[in-house]
Amino acid sequence: MAVQALISCQASFLTHHLRLRGQHGVVAGGPRLLRMSGGKQMRGKSSGPKVLDEYHHEFQSKHEEEKSMVRVSAVLEGDQVKCSIECKCRGEMVLHWAFSESSKGWYAVPDECLPAGSRRIDEKASQTTFVNGRIEIVMKKQDMPEAISFVLKKSSPEEWISGPGGDFKIALKSPDSSSIGQLIMEREAKASHWSILDRMRLVNQNVKAVAESEEGLSWLYTLLRFNQMKLVPLTRNSNYQSKDLAHTQDGVSLAFASLYAKQPDARLWARMCVALVPRGGGNGDAIRLEILDIMRRHGIKEGHRPGIEDRFLEEWHQKLHTNCAPDDIIIAEAYIRFLETGNPDDYWSHLKGNGLSWEYMSSIGGGKGSANSGLKGLTATPLHLPQLCNDIKHLRWTLMQVHGGADLDFMIHKASGGLDGELNGILREIQSNRHEWWVPGKILEARRRLKHLLSNGEGHRDGLMLDVSLDQWFKVQLEKTQFGHLEKNNLLDVTSVALENCALSLGQELEFCHSQLCKVKEMGNRWSKEWGLVAKATVERISLALQEVSGRIYSCVQPKAEQLGKAMGTEEAYLTNFGEEVIRGSSTFIVSQLLACLDPMIRECANIGTWEPMSSIVEATGSVQVLENLVAIQGKEFKEKQVVVVREVRGIEDIPKGVTAILTRSSIDALSHIAIRARNQRVLFATCHDEQAFSDLCRRQGLVDVSVDSMGNIVVKEGVKSDQKVQEEATGSIKVVSPASPKADVLEEEEFDEQVVGSKSLNLHKLIALKRELPAYVEFPFSAAIPFGVFEKILAADANKPVQQKIQKLQASLTGEPQHDLEVLKELRNSFEEVEIPASLLKDLQARTLKSPLSNFLQEYEEESCEAIRRVWASKWSDRAYFSRKAHRIPDSNLFMGVLLQPVAAASYAFVLHTKNPMNGKEEELAGELVLGLGEALVGNHPGRALSFLVDKKSGKVTVGRLPSKREGFFLEDSTFIFRSDSNCEDLDKYAGAGLYDSVMAIEPEKKAIDYSNDRVFWDGNYREELLKKIAEVGIAIERQLGKEQDIEGVVSEDKIVIVQSRNQV
Repeated sequence: MAVQALISCQASFLTHHLRLRGQHGVVAGGPRLLRMSGGKQMRGKSSGPKVLDEYHHEFQSKHEEEKSMVRVSAVLEGDQVKCSIECKCRGEMVLHWAFSESSKGWYAVPDECLPAGSRRIDEKASQTTFVNGRIEIVMKKQDMPEAISFVLKKSSPEEWISGPGGDFKIALKSPDSSSIGQLIMEREAKASHWSILDRMRLVNQNVKAVAESEEGLSWLYTLLRFNQMKLVPLTRNSNYQSKDLAHTQDGVSLAFASLYAKQPDARLWARMCVALVPRGGGNGDAIRLEILDIMRRHGIKEGHRPGIEDRFLEEWHQKLHTNCAPDDIIIAEAYIRFLETGNPDDYWSHLKGNGLSWEYMSSIGGGKGSANSGLKGLTATPLHLPQLCNDIKHLRWTLMQVHGGADLDFMIHKASGGLDGELNGILREIQSNRHEWWVPGKILEARRRLKHLLSNGEGHRDGLMLDVSLDQWFKVQLEKTQFGHLEKNNLLDVTSVALENCALSLGQELEFCHSQLCKVKEMGNRWSKEWGLVAKATVERISLALQEVSGRIYSCVQPKAEQLGKAMGTEEAYLTNFGEEVIRGSSTFIVSQLLACLDPMIRECANIGTWEPMSSIVEATGSVQVLENLVAIQGKEFKEKQVVVVREVRGIEDIPKGVTAILTRSSIDALSHIAIRARNQRVLFATCHDEQAFSDLCRRQGLVDVSVDSMGNIVVKEGVKSDQKVQEEATGSIKVVSPASPKADVLEEEEFDEQVVGSKSLNLHKLIALKRELPAYVEFPFSAAIPFGVFEKILAADANKPVQQKIQKLQASLTGEPQHDLEVLKELRNSFEEVEIPASLLKDLQARTLKSPLSNFLQEYEEESCEAIRRVWASKWSDRAYFSRKAHRIPDSNLFMGVLLQPVAAASYAFVLHTKNPMNGKEEELAGELVLGLGEALVGNHPGRALSFLVDKKSGKVTVGRLPSKREGFFLEDSTFIFRSDSNCEDLDKYAGAGLYDSVMAIEPEKKAIDYSNDRVFWDGNYREELLKKIAEVGIAIERQLGKEQDIEGVVSEDKIVIVQSRNQV
C-alpha cells in the first residue's frame, strides 16, 4: 500500500574480448511495447520496404593511420530480406558471421542464405570475403533469424575487429520479451566466470535488440541499477584489463545515446540507463601505468621492489591492474579526503556513504569464489602520505576519463568541444556558481539549448550525459527549498520551473502540461474561483502525466528487481523499496511534492472541498474494507454491508451486492457507467482529493457510519451496531422480454422493431422519425442491425457444431464461484473466435450498408468486421456482465445479443447528457459531461475528469462544474464502422445494465495524450458556453419529443451535433 500511495500521490499531486560465437547470448529484439496503442493498421495505408536495422560504425585498424567504417542495413521488402554490409579498408576483408538468437547464441547459417563464395569455418561460423567492399545477404522472410552476428577479419596482417563492446549485430526480428530477463538471471547467478566487463558486454549487445521493448529496456535498467548499487559481483573467477572495460563502456554509452536519438518512444529508458553507465573510452591502460608510476616516483613498495610499505596502495594497485571499475573513482575520492585531513575515518565514511561497504571492499579481488589474482580484498587503511595528494587527484581524473558518468564537472569538460561558445559560457557560469539560488534557471537555459542536439543523427553521447548531469544538479538545488513555506505565487512559479525541467527529460506530454501551466500563470484574476477551476484541471492533468510515467517505471522495474534479486540471493531489504526509490530519485518526484503543496490552495479558491460525492446517496453503513482496486471483489456477494475504501477505480468494474459505499482516490465522471451503476444500486460514491485524508481513512477498521454533510464532505464515524445483513431481493423481479424470431439476418433502420432489436437501435429509430422536430444542426448516423437470434442461429449451423458444443460445455461448468468462473469466462469469450460467420451474412451486411457513407468498408475490411461482431457477441460473457446478471437473478439463457452497426467519423468532442440531474433529481436541470475526441474516455471513466456542466432548462443558464483533465483521448484518423452491443437486458425497469457489454470499432481509434494548452473549449469561455447551450438544446428537444428523461450520447463534428444513441434515463 505504501508504494501505491507514493505513485498515487504523484498522480494526484505529484515515484572488449573477441566473442566469435556470442558467448554471453544476445536478445535480437523485443516486442513492440513502446508504440502508442491504437487500432489495426488500415490496409493499403503502409507499403514499400521496411528498414529492420541500419547503422554505421567507425573503427581504427592497428595497421592503418586513417579510420575505417562499416555500414550495415537490413530491409524487408515483400517476402525477401536483404542485408547489406559495406566495409572500405585496405587489403582483403573477411566477414566472420553466423545467425544468432538469445537462447543459443551463434548458430549455423542455412546453405540457401550463404552468399556465393562463402565457406564454413566450424559448426556455427561461416566466412565471406568482401567484394569491392560489399557483401549482400539475401534470404526469405520465413528464414529470417533474430539477428546476424559478425566480426571483421583483416587478412594481412591478420587482425580481428569487433563492434563497440562485442560482436556487431544486425537485429532482424523480436524474440519473446522475457528472454532478456532469463539471459540476465542465467548469466548473473550461474556463470562460473563473470565480471563487470561481461555484464557491460551483455548490455551493449542487447541495447539495439530491445530498442522497441519496454520489457527489455527495463531489464537492462534493472541490471545497471543492481550494478550501481553493488548488488551484483564485480568479478567471479574472472579478471580483465581496464582498456577492455573502457572500450565496452564506450560502446554502451554510445548505444544508449543512439537509441535516444533514433527511438523517441525509448527515450525514457535510454535516459535512465545512460545515467547509470560510465562514459567509457579514454585510455584504459593509462590507469594501470599511472598508479605504477606514482608508486615508483614516491618510493612505495611494489612487489619485490623495496620501498615504503603501504598495503592499501599495493592492494589498490592490484585491483586497478585486474579489476578496475567505476568504484575506483569513489576509492580515489575517499583516499584524497584522507590525504587532505589525515583522519582515517574520512576515508571509510566516504566509502560507506557512496555504497562501498566493508563487506563489498572485502569481496574485491580475492573475495569468495574469485580468481586467484593475489588480491584478497581491499581492506587496509592507507598510510598518511600527503605528498601523494596531487598525483592521486590526477589519477582520479584519469579514472574519470574511463569510468566517469553523469558528473557535472566531468561532463561539462567532455562535452565542451561539441558545443557553441554561448552554451559553453552558460555552463561555465553554472559551474562557477553552482550553489547560487538562481542556478536552476540557468540550468533550464542550458538544457533548452542542448535539447536539439540530443535527437540528431546517431545521437550526442556527451550532450545527453551532460543533460542528465544538469538534471541531477537541478534536483539537488531545488531540494534545498522548503516548499511548504513558500508563498502561493512563489510556489506556482517554482512548480512551473520544476515542471519544465521534468518536461525536458520526459518529453512531449510533460511539455503539453508545462505549456498549459504557463497559460494558467498568464491568466488574470489569479486565485479567483474561475481561475481556480482552470488551475485545478491543470494540476489534475499534470498529476495524471506524472502518475503514468511513475506507474510505468515502478511496474516495470519492481518485479524485475525481485526476480533478479531472488536469483542472486539478494537481501530482501534491498528489494522491498527498489522501485519506490527509483521514483523518488527522479525529477517527477519533486514536481509531485510541489503539487501536493499547491493543490489545497487551488481547491480552496475554486471552492472544491476534500471530498466530491458522485451519487445522491448521503448515508451508508458497513464494515470497512480497504482495497487497491475493485478487481479483487468482482463477482462477490456480501452477506453483510461493506464500506469499500479503494485507491483506484477504473470504471469497468461492477459493484458487488452488499457494498453500501465506495470512497476512492480516483477521479470519477458523474455520468460514467460506474457512477450510473452506483446511483442505481443506491451506493454512496465519493472521490477524495486529499492524500492525507484518504490515508487516514485507510487506517479505519470495523463498522462505520458514512454520511455527506451540508458542505459535501464525507464524515466517517464509528458505526452503531445494528442489523448489517444484506436484504435479499425478490427473485424474478426484473422482467426480461423474450425476442421474436427475426425476419432477416440484417435489418435496415426502418425495419427496427422492439421484438427483434435492443433499446439502442429502437430509440434511434424513434428519433430519426422525429428528426424534423429537432434543431437543423442535429444529425443521426446511418444504422443497420443484426437482430436478436441471429447468433444462436449461426451457432447451431453444421459448420459451428464443434464450437457450439464447446460453449455449451463451458456454460455448464460455471459454478458461481468467482475464482473458478473467471477462468471459464475467459475461455468462453476466446471460444467465439472459432465461430464461423457465414458468407450469406457478410453479403447481406454489405448490401444493407450500401447507402451508408462507408459503402465499401465492410467489403474491404471483412476480416476486421467479423472479428468485431464476434467480440460483441462474446461480451455476453464478460466478467462484469455475467456477475451482474447473477447478482440480479437474470438467467444467462434470457439474454440475447443484437449488434447495431453505425459509421463513425472523426469528432472534436463527445458528450453524455442526462436530461434530469442525476445528482439531486431536479427535472429542471440538465446535466452533461464532455471530453475531447470520442466518448470512450468518458463512459469508461478513463483517468481524469470530463468537463461537467449543468443547464437550467428554463433560463438556459450554463454552470460549469469542472474543466476537463483527462490524460488521454480516443481519436480516429479515418472513418470506420462501430459494432455496438444491443442486448435485451439493458434499460430495464430496476436494471440499467449500463456499459456491461462491449461495442467494438473495426478499426480501433488511436489513444493519444491530450494537449489542452490550445483547446478552445478549455480557454475560450464564450465559445464554451455557446457550444454547451447548443448541446443542451438538443437534449431538451429529444426529451420533449420522447416524453421522458433521456440518457443521450453524441459527438460534435464540425458544426453538427451527431446523436449516437438515446435511452430512457434509469
